[in-house]
Amino acid sequence: MSLPVILLPGEGQSVQIRTSTCTFKVTGKDTHNHFGLFEFVMDPGTEGASPHIHKQLTEIFYVVEGSVELLVDQRKVTAMPGTLMLVPENTAHGFSNPGQTRSKLLIMFCPADSREQYFEGLAELTKNGRQPSQEELLELMQKFDQYPVPNSV
Repeated sequence: MSLPVILLPGEGQSVQIRTSTCTFKVTGKDTHNHFGLFEFVMDPGTEGASPHIHKQLTEIFYVVEGSVELLVDQRKVTAMPGTLMLVPENTAHGFSNPGQTRSKLLIMFCPADSREQYFEGLAELTKNGRQPSQEELLELMQKFDQYPVPNSV
């Protein structure tokens, strides 16, 4: 049985991925695997997620603070707070913060799967400034329905 949850600002389990912080606000265990919601805070100049697809997952991005460069298919936009991007399965997408100020994104996943495990794995691979190998990244990505898209834009 799922229980009601209230998380105040700054609450929730989080992981550090290089200079970004990903906080798990809602995970699959909270929603019978229907839905997940993460808060992703990026420092200025952060690369974020390079272009990739999900074969089983629909993803929604909502810009809360700062500006975020969003990529979907061949379209790239500088998104301000209030911008939403819906990404159906098998659609190339990515995001970054090339700007001068911190940015905050809400990232929603449906189904939730075990999406937090991907971010936990990425945090572990990049811990203490470590640069993971391409093989390590590909293995992690494929475990969680994520597949790179080379030279998208």
